[in-house]
Amino acid sequence: VPFLPKDVYYDMPVKKALAELRDVNRQNITSIDPKLLEPLSTAGSESMATLTLIGYKGGSAASQINQDRAFCVSPFQISKNDKSKDSRLLMGVFDGHAPNGEMVSEYTVQELPILLANKLKDLPATSTQTDIQQILTDVFLYLDKTAPAHLSGGCTASVIYKDANQIYVANAGDSRSFLVVYRANRQSAQIFYTSREDKPNLPDERARVEEMGGEVYLPLNGTSRVLYTDRLSGTVSGLAMSRSIGDWEAGKVGVIPDPIVDVFDIGTVVQHQLSNDGDNDNNNNHDGDDDIHIFAVSATDGLMDYIEMELVARYVAASLYVEDGPHLLSALEQLIFIAAQGWERDKGGMYRDDIAISVASLRSPTK
Repeated sequence: VPFLPKDVYYDMPVKKALAELRDVNRQNITSIDPKLLEPLSTAGSESMATLTLIGYKGGSAASQINQDRAFCVSPFQISKNDKSKDSRLLMGVFDGHAPNGEMVSEYTVQELPILLANKLKDLPATSTQTDIQQILTDVFLYLDKTAPAHLSGGCTASVIYKDANQIYVANAGDSRSFLVVYRANRQSAQIFYTSREDKPNLPDERARVEEMGGEVYLPLNGTSRVLYTDRLSGTVSGLAMSRSIGDWEAGKVGVIPDPIVDVFDIGTVVQHQLSNDGDNDNNNNHDGDDDIHIFAVSATDGLMDYIEMELVARYVAASLYVEDGPHLLSALEQLIFIAAQGWERDKGGMYRDDIAISVASLRSPTK
C-alpha cells in the first residue's frame, strides 16, 4: 500500500495530528496516543513520507482543485512471490496543470507503479541498467499516450526508483528530484545530484520545439513557455515546460513525454565519500568511518520556487538522522509552510501554486 499525500492545512484530522507531532522530537513519538496520529498513517513513517497543500487560484476556497499528486512505495512489489521486494522503493511527484490537469496527474500516480511493476517482472536475470532506463522511458511514453488528456491537461513526472544498490531518477517537466548524502559524524548534508528542470528556453529543448513548428515565448522577466492552442478554450496558451505527460496539443509543437533517466550506484557514491575522507588534509577522528546515509527528495515547483534545495536537505536530514530532530512529517509540514509564506509575500494572497513533496531514506550504514 503506497503512502499518499495528505493536505497539511485543509484536512482537519491531519492538521490536528501534525500539531501533536510538532511538540515532540522523533525519538519521543511514542509519548503520543497512537489514535491521535492515525490520520497520518497513510502519509508516511519515520523514514519515508509525502505531504501536500492545495493552492489558491482565485474564487472560493471550496472551488480550489489540488492538481498535484505524489506517492512513496516501499517495499515495491513487482510480482506475487517477489522475494526481492524489500530492496525496491518507488517515489515521486506529479504536478498537474491546465484544465483537467488533475485527471492526468491522478491517472499517472495510479497507473505508473502498476505499469512499471509489470515491465520489471519480465526482465531477464541478465538485464542491465540500460534496460531499466528504457523501461522507465517506455512507461512515461505509455502514460502520455493513454492519459485522459483528450481535451486538455497534463502533468510533470519526477520519479525515483531504487532497485537494490541502483538509484534511477526519471524526470519530465519542471518538478525536481535530488539525492543527498548525509554524514552523521559531521552532521552535514550534501546534494550530489539534481534533476534538470525541462524549460523551453534550454537550447536543446528550444531547438526541438522550433524544429516541430512550435514557438518558444521568451519574456524579459519570468518563465519561458511553449505556445500552443488549447483545444478546450480555443485560446493560445503557454506551457512553462518542454516535457510532460499529456498536453497533447502542446505535443504537436515539440513538447515530449520522454524523461531524462539518470542512474547512480550506491556503492560508488559511498566509496567516493570515503575516498574523499582520505584525501582531506583536515581529517577528524571519524573520517574513514562509514557514517554515510543517502536520502531522496521529489517536489513540485510550488515548493521549490520558494525554498532553496540546501534548506530542504538540511530540514529532511535533521528529521531522518538527528536524535533530537523533528519527525519527518513535521519537517515536511514546516517546509510546505515556508513555501506557502513565500507565495503569500510574493502574490499577496492572490495566488499560490499547489505543493507536494515526497521523501525517502535510501541507504543507512550497516551497524
